[in-house]
Amino acid sequence: MPFVNVNGIKHHYMQQGQGPDVVLIHGMGGNMSFWHANKAFAALKADFRVTVYDMRGHGYSGFAETGYTSFDLARDLGQLMDAVGLDRAYLAGHSLGGLIALHTAFLYPAKVAGIILAEGNVPALRHLIDLEKWPYRKQREEMLRQINPRLPEILNGFNMYYLEYRLKELRDGNAINDLADFGMRKGMKVKADSILKLLDQTTAKTDIKEIAGLTEERIRQVSQPALALYGQYSPLIPICDYLSENLPNCRRDVVPEACHLFPARLPDQFVHHVRNFLLPLSEEARIEDEYAAV
Repeated sequence: MPFVNVNGIKHHYMQQGQGPDVVLIHGMGGNMSFWHANKAFAALKADFRVTVYDMRGHGYSGFAETGYTSFDLARDLGQLMDAVGLDRAYLAGHSLGGLIALHTAFLYPAKVAGIILAEGNVPALRHLIDLEKWPYRKQREEMLRQINPRLPEILNGFNMYYLEYRLKELRDGNAINDLADFGMRKGMKVKADSILKLLDQTTAKTDIKEIAGLTEERIRQVSQPALALYGQYSPLIPICDYLSENLPNCRRDVVPEACHLFPARLPDQFVHHVRNFLLPLSEEARIEDEYAAV
């Protein structure tokens, strides 16, 4: 398995394919095999050189007690790109991975050709979310009651405690199908203990809530082509709307009848939207490079 040292932590990565570079960034608690399970890695490497990696504290990468803000994780990605030979790449991330893509585009504009935020949850924009106005809140609460009648009262909508609770259920032997999608490795279900260690023994749970320098003003400065890709049933739709209205070059795609984990549950639709965004951009960049070389 290939590793590179980034900011003093070994990072596990994989790179396959030929063509323009694309980096896929998993979400909190996942690992690179999320992109194998949802077919994105296999589908994209036909036209791109695709790099996937386990972020710090995840998968086979090194454990770290601190350093999980989007600033820290974007710095990790910027240095990882240097270490594995990526001069400029398109970044596509799910959930926390989308936030990392956005922050990396701000910090390293010359390195980032474009970004895809699939259900990206952006701390500076969370004030836009009003769960009382979320049209699918009742359905969400009913789903939670089917898991445990107390869950709607334990949880406040859409937060990390839901993941933590479900992982503890999985660790105790209860079957949880949605978390089987969350982080696959060679066909095995996600290992609850390793993710609970991340949540219990690191600053990750609080770090990911920090704005970490990515203010609204700085978000509006991200000028690379961007795709805000969110599910119809997601409580994060206001963030999707904000990005499409305030980033200078952002497209808004909403996947019908989809929720936060739609890249895992509706993999064909996810790949379709990603390819439709990246292929024209990469072809346009190729033509511009040819003209510049004349």
